[in-house]
Amino acid sequence: MTLGITARVLTPFYYHGLYARDGSATHPNVITDTAFMFALRAALLGTPPVLRAQPDYKADLKKIPWRASLLMGTTNSMLPPVRHTIDVAREGGYHENMQKNMGSGNFKSTFFVHEVAEGATYEGILLGPDPFKSLKTKKIILRVGVAKQGMLEISLHQKPVKTVRLNTATAKLFGRDLKEAYRIIDTIRVSQALSQNEATEELGLW
Repeated sequence: MTLGITARVLTPFYYHGLYARDGSATHPNVITDTAFMFALRAALLGTPPVLRAQPDYKADLKKIPWRASLLMGTTNSMLPPVRHTIDVAREGGYHENMQKNMGSGNFKSTFFVHEVAEGATYEGILLGPDPFKSLKTKKIILRVGVAKQGMLEISLHQKPVKTVRLNTATAKLFGRDLKEAYRIIDTIRVSQALSQNEATEELGLW
């Protein structure tokens, strides 16, 4: 089943997507397909029992019953920079490599980020079991961003989504080569525009 999805940011969030002075900023008009699917898994299926030492997105995605487009916005804005402090024990595990990097003098524990503002909206598609039907609800709250600080409300789009963008970086994991419109970072590569039917057909191959 293919569902048109509308998403709305309830609380600000960030990820380290773009360089900014003394820190980083988040692209306000895209939420990745992987972030969306992992957040949906955490909300409905629970978090994985073991965290991987090295990411293996393909293996993890194969265990998720959904596929998704990028969630795209058009006029979303970011907030002024705010100060954040890294909790190394929590976020890095204080691994030997982390200790080495901290001792090199190149490690910063305090940085500034630009967060996506509350009220930002996105749309995209979700392929797979209907989570709204299984939960008997019209809205689902997901956690996104660093430390899961962002609250994202998703609901069914009232009309078919006219334009869909897929993540060509995710497509490559499944041996698919899509035409790329532009790249934000290596893991966020925006495909050329597809119709909902075209995107559904492509996602069905992943």
